Amino acid sequence: MAVEINSLSSSNLKGTGDSGLVTRSGLPGGKRSATSTTSTRKDRFDMTGSAGKLLELEARIAQMPIVDAQKVEAVQKALATGSFTIDPQTAADKMLAMELTLP
Repeated sequence: MAVEINSLSSSNLKGTGDSGLVTRSGLPGGKRSATSTTSTRKDRFDMTGSAGKLLELEARIAQMPIVDAQKVEAVQKALATGSFTIDPQTAADKMLAMELTLP
């Protein structure tokens, strides 16, 4: 079964065996070439500045509370004192807008 990713089929890959797998030596069947030497090369990963910023923002967002505690406290106080008012037209408009966004 051929797998194509971005118009590159497995037949275009170099250094693959019959199974389509590349062995550690990079040659089909795990054979080593006469000039092959064992190296201690380590994999390396470099992160761009943008990727680092995204990770930092993700960590900061994860630490933020899901609920706005100050807003909840203000509504609770307004309910307790009887000063909480609801505009029926605004509430209906927001409910309709939310309903229209649903699939």
